[in-house]
Amino acid sequence: MLLTIDETRYDDAHQRDCARVIALISAGNQHSRPGIAELLEMTSTTTSKVVGDLIARGLLVEKAGEKSGRGRPAIQIALNSGRLGATVIHISSRALRGIVVDFGGNILERQSLDIPTGANADQMTSAMRGLVESLKARLPDGMQHLGTSVSVSGVVDVQSKTWLLTSRWPNIRDFDIAAALEPVTPAVFVCRHLDAELNARTLQDPVYGTDNTLLLHWGWGIGLAYSVNGDPFIRAGGPFGEIGHWRFNLLEDRPCGCGNYGCLETAASLWALLPQMREIWPDLSEDEEVLAGQMAERPLIDMPDIQTALKLTARSLANVCRLLFPKRVIMTGPFVANSDVWQAFEMAFRAEGLIGTLDLPVLIADKSSEEFAILGAVRPLLNLGLETFIRS
Repeated sequence: MLLTIDETRYDDAHQRDCARVIALISAGNQHSRPGIAELLEMTSTTTSKVVGDLIARGLLVEKAGEKSGRGRPAIQIALNSGRLGATVIHISSRALRGIVVDFGGNILERQSLDIPTGANADQMTSAMRGLVESLKARLPDGMQHLGTSVSVSGVVDVQSKTWLLTSRWPNIRDFDIAAALEPVTPAVFVCRHLDAELNARTLQDPVYGTDNTLLLHWGWGIGLAYSVNGDPFIRAGGPFGEIGHWRFNLLEDRPCGCGNYGCLETAASLWALLPQMREIWPDLSEDEEVLAGQMAERPLIDMPDIQTALKLTARSLANVCRLLFPKRVIMTGPFVANSDVWQAFEMAFRAEGLIGTLDLPVLIADKSSEEFAILGAVRPLLNLGLETFIRS
């Protein structure tokens, strides 16, 4: 279920009942009024009042039920997913991907806008505003636009909604995303791409919500997200998980885009390794999704720099595991799409060990998921929008 509805946040009894009914309906099933009353232990009078209110406001709709036996079929109550919606800006390679998502989590529109490497803050502001305006123009009739969620890579302070830096656009520093978008959208929510993806993965697979899960992305940059029993580990909203900027003496002469020297990314990230790889395979793309397919069958493991990269990344992950002790580690990115690289990485990681007789976590290689990132990014905005809608 995309929505998380907490009835205890409402002081008013009618608002609480509205939240309970929406929570039931948004789980994906249609219910009759008597069925709602029975499941929620509400009186028929209260049920009729709540359902009538939500239908009048367009959030619920009536649908004809299936006929069973004699008589007319009971009217079913369903969620009107087209009543509320939100826009999402998602970073993919060097492009802004714009998406319209309705209240049911359905993706209604996709747009993409390439951003030059040298773009500055004014150009990024103009591009983001233009993309949101274009997406708003594609909203279905009758849909209320709740706001825009921006899912970014790089280093971000979620609480202040500030994009501190990104290797994709070196001139973007301390970029105030809220200030950039507030003129064109009613609300701005900012999240890290990896946090959004892990949040959505947790929703899809309940097992991830029972213990500690770490998501490590090894691609253009190197970073991680972490959840404890399905909840984000970091709630304060500051930067987190930037292990790509852990520093190694071995790399001390290599400058990093963050301003330091010797960061892990200077030896193991895509931005550092791709130029050398293109000397051998000039056709390699910068788009991680395309590149994963291209790299899958290439003899990457024959490159000495790849072997160094996987050993340094394996050691960094092992050190993270000695700090956070996850139950499992999900790894994504184009490097793990290559079976030889993945096998060598697993061996290097196992050779690191943990502490004493403690077992290392389970390693899972998977594809990065734009769908997960989109749904994870939009979910808090839809939840906030629903709460505002119920209170209004």
